[in-house]
Amino acid sequence: MGVREFAFATRALREGRMMGAFTRFIAMACFLLAMLCVVTAVIPMGPDTIAGRAILLTVAVSAVLMGLRWLFTPWPTHGPAVVFVVWADVAVALLSMVMSTPEARLSSALYLGLNGIFAAFLLGPRILLAHCVFGAVVIAAITVEGMSSGAALWDLGMFALPALAWVVFVPLAGCVLITSGRRALRATVRSAESDPLTGLWNRRGMLSAFGRAVRNVSEPQIVAVAVFDIDKFKQLNDTHGHTAGDGALIALAQRLRAMAQPGEIPARIGGDELMLVGLYSDTDDIDDLVRHADTAMYRAKRTGGGRCSVYGRPEGNG
Repeated sequence: MGVREFAFATRALREGRMMGAFTRFIAMACFLLAMLCVVTAVIPMGPDTIAGRAILLTVAVSAVLMGLRWLFTPWPTHGPAVVFVVWADVAVALLSMVMSTPEARLSSALYLGLNGIFAAFLLGPRILLAHCVFGAVVIAAITVEGMSSGAALWDLGMFALPALAWVVFVPLAGCVLITSGRRALRATVRSAESDPLTGLWNRRGMLSAFGRAVRNVSEPQIVAVAVFDIDKFKQLNDTHGHTAGDGALIALAQRLRAMAQPGEIPARIGGDELMLVGLYSDTDDIDDLVRHADTAMYRAKRTGGGRCSVYGRPEGNG
């Protein structure tokens, strides 16, 4: 749940060079939570039992450790990020529950809203929904417990309603905006990187896809680049019209897509030229490989077309 959203947000932070600032912000929030626990332990509205103060001490220590983890370990994967939200929700709930008055408990529950913003941005709607349900249950439990202790619903409502708005409705509204923005951005990127006629990657999309593939390769591998075109394509257009030429390109693109293996990149790089890139290496220059493939293709065309040619082999063996 939320894996795609987490990957999208991680990539955005990395490419925007904001990952370091975001990490420091989360770490600082953890340290501030630890300080809040220490201060709460000694103020009049804080816990009035030894058990309550022990809970605050435990939360404070865990918050410091969590802050150090964000500062000094690599960016987490999706699973640890979900665990962080669960820890943060439980920590704030415990902080709220040990306060001595229902008003102070509801005020402390406001900090759950920060966890919601984290979940909305990084983890997507499903994790956020679970967080919102948890936050609503905490606020409702505090309100009911306060009423059972003699507090008036109206008085508690002055604290409970802002808490619900900040913990539940603000993160949900933010998630809707973030999700809509992601979809619009994906559509824009896809439009900019794909060929509208064939649906294949264009040159820009091919380069982006190749770059992503290279980042996921742990060991150098062989790269194969094949370039195709349609013999006598101009004659086809002149004789039968551009509709026939478009149909030929679409048919060739469909065959290319069908023959592509998982991980291979089919693309239309211009005119009637289509390309297939398979296997990857972090040491090869894709532009050089494309030029070599073009050279081999044009050699095949010069010898009559309807054949293939391999760059670097003698012409007779092409």
